[in-house]
Amino acid sequence: MEQQLDRAPCGYLVLDGDLRIVEINSTLRNLTGVENPQHIHELQTIASRMYFQTYFTPSIKMHGTVNEMFLTLKSTTGSMPALMNVVERDGFYECAVIQMSVRGEYEKELLLAKRTAEKINSETADAYEKLQTLMNEVENKQQELLALNLELQQLAITDSLTGSKNRRYLEERLTHFLVQAEKGREVTVLILDIDHFKRVNDTHGHHIGDAVLKELARRLEEVVGSTGIVTRFGGEEFVIIMPDVGAKEGLAKGNAICKYMESANWINVPVTVSIGVAVYMPGDEISSWLSRADSYLYKAKAGGRNCAYGLI
Repeated sequence: MEQQLDRAPCGYLVLDGDLRIVEINSTLRNLTGVENPQHIHELQTIASRMYFQTYFTPSIKMHGTVNEMFLTLKSTTGSMPALMNVVERDGFYECAVIQMSVRGEYEKELLLAKRTAEKINSETADAYEKLQTLMNEVENKQQELLALNLELQQLAITDSLTGSKNRRYLEERLTHFLVQAEKGREVTVLILDIDHFKRVNDTHGHHIGDAVLKELARRLEEVVGSTGIVTRFGGEEFVIIMPDVGAKEGLAKGNAICKYMESANWINVPVTVSIGVAVYMPGDEISSWLSRADSYLYKAKAGGRNCAYGLI
């Protein structure tokens, strides 16, 4: 294991198909206090092991990855809440483990239900109906955990003000489409900026400025529809990814958006937008791609605003 990975500020381990530990870095050894664990279960609490067995295997088999899985690990100071991401490569599971401060109440409820179920099962056959009820509760809690994980994942990629996808999601999708574009797929990005937005804030106040941003995001979703992905880049800037769209069509779409916003019946303060349009070019990276679109945005501003600019 490389020294940098061994000393990384998060835990790292590699599992084989039977969940035996093939590699583990010093960081995770120090966190758990276990020097040479042989199996992932040696690092887990009983309740966490049950959740792991229920959720991990079907998820990794179906998707090849496990994202933001909550676990409780053993440590020298007691139970340690942790967040684990896993990817499968060549039959091995590479895991990154980040220590967390709070686990939540779901695991406690699962543990209590399991202990109660074991007690009832050991007493009499007459308790079978109660046992089934408790097992149903366990299943319900597991479903709640899955739903909570999904909700957390959505929150992580959503802009809290406008409800549009955020910059993190933008970077994830651009990384994906960059690979597609390198293989010959046409992909265009549009960087959009509200004209004279500072004037809106200075004249009407930031609460009205926020309302305009929300309304703009909603209108962008309406006009772009399923043909593109709308994201908030930051401030009053939005980025739209348009797969299977070339430079000419992207520029036409940008001008159509400008006209749509100009003629819209705004609830708060009417605004116009300027747009820079850049199609992927061979050799582009995400930074150069966005930088080129940004430079076209400035040309649209210099050309009088309320228009789109790009090279065809």
